[in-house]
Amino acid sequence: MIRSFLEMMMGEVGRQILYFYEANACVINSVVLSYGLFMFLCWNNLVRVYRYLVVEVAKTVHLNEDLNRKSTNKRVREMINIPWEKAVEAAPFPFVGHVGALLPKRISVETLQLYFDDKEIVDLAIKLLKGAHIKTITPSSRKLGARLREQKNAERKAEKEEAQE
Repeated sequence: MIRSFLEMMMGEVGRQILYFYEANACVINSVVLSYGLFMFLCWNNLVRVYRYLVVEVAKTVHLNEDLNRKSTNKRVREMINIPWEKAVEAAPFPFVGHVGALLPKRISVETLQLYFDDKEIVDLAIKLLKGAHIKTITPSSRKLGARLREQKNAERKAEKEEAQE
């Protein structure tokens, strides 16, 4: 009785979608589950690469005689280079994706530089040297989203300027 009431409320198109889903539920659920697992692996890979970068910068700061954990962020960034290439090579999975992303991106130096700010990585490396636990270090999805929005806005602005010329 409830089913017939719901079918009546769905209308003709809704009933057709419901019947299609019922006929192909196993395939549809498998695809959705596979996609979710893939995106989880992409996010997990992003977190691993992020932590790898933070640890590598912390090691470099620790081993550098001119730097220590009390060094300023600006001085650290002037003295060392962030190992973007090593992070790409050390990644266990070829794709990365941030929380809320519908499509992952292939891991590359450009993608990592788009996702991560070098100032933020150095700040976290200094915190790590001061005793922070590595498990608490994760990329901020809010900052990541803001960085991506800024990038898209800059691209749109450049396209508008090219169109006007």
